Amino acid sequence: MNYIEAVREQLARYPQSALGDLYKSFFQDSFGPGHLLDDLGQTRLSFERELAAMQSRGRWASEPCGLGRNFHRIPMDLIVDGIVDREEYYDSFLASARSFTLPDIVYWREEWQTILEALRPLEHQIKDFGADEKRIASLLQRRSYVSDHSSHYRRLYDPHYRIFTTIEARRLLKDM
Repeated sequence: MNYIEAVREQLARYPQSALGDLYKSFFQDSFGPGHLLDDLGQTRLSFERELAAMQSRGRWASEPCGLGRNFHRIPMDLIVDGIVDREEYYDSFLASARSFTLPDIVYWREEWQTILEALRPLEHQIKDFGADEKRIASLLQRRSYVSDHSSHYRRLYDPHYRIFTTIEARRLLKDM
């Protein structure tokens, strides 16, 4: 799969994705969710609060992040709907997060520029391309890299998932 194919797949699932949402997906595939492990107590609390507040939308399919080489998004609907055990899900998430490597900001900035240039032919199909391009450049200039989904994306798609390595995703979903 290449960058264009990955974006077309995401736009087929989530047509209102902004460039920042695509950035998040490619970042997640490269580096996973390890930045969420700064405080394990807070990580667990956030997980439990999100589960308690969400309603299932019947999303049970694993989705690749970015190019799908390293990480996948697994919806928390699987827990709410009783398909996957809460503790098994959480333990697999933690195992995946521990495989995280801190991004080299110089490497990631270069990688993002490569992705961005590959996406230029789709610029007219990607929401907020110009504004998000500037916002992300500013973020990277400040030596930061983590970005949330756009408020538009959150409002439309109500995402509730965690990031898993491809290996952990297969193990967790083996019986599905």
